Amino acid sequence: MEEPIEPPPPEECRLRIVGGARTLDVILADLKESFYEYNRSIGSTGYYLKPVHKVYKYVGGSRRIYEYYGRYWWRLSRTGKGPRYIYAGMVKPESVKVDPPSNPLEGLSLIREGSDIIIKCSDFEKFSNIFKGYRVIREV
Repeated sequence: MEEPIEPPPPEECRLRIVGGARTLDVILADLKESFYEYNRSIGSTGYYLKPVHKVYKYVGGSRRIYEYYGRYWWRLSRTGKGPRYIYAGMVKPESVKVDPPSNPLEGLSLIREGSDIIIKCSDFEKFSNIFKGYRVIREV
């Protein structure tokens, strides 16, 4: 008996927001300032908190930056070669007593290409207020 052929999984809907990186840069600048202040206050714990994780890749000759917004904890380790940061996870370490600042972009993941950003349609629905007034083009 012949096995039924499964339909291919649907392509994930993605949107390009033309020039959308500009608005993110403004929000991120304010966000970084509050995180810098927070990191100064918890410096004695040996932990450091980042509001965004970035991965840089070259695709088809152009640079893409994959950005993941949230709360990323790092532990400072001092070695003979100088300071080194070791990823500690997304949960606040028990030794850190002060609560971190909120991150209004938490949960957003995107691809940055120059001044444009590419995001999943589901993320666009959650964060659409940030991108009001920008031209949106469906990618898939």
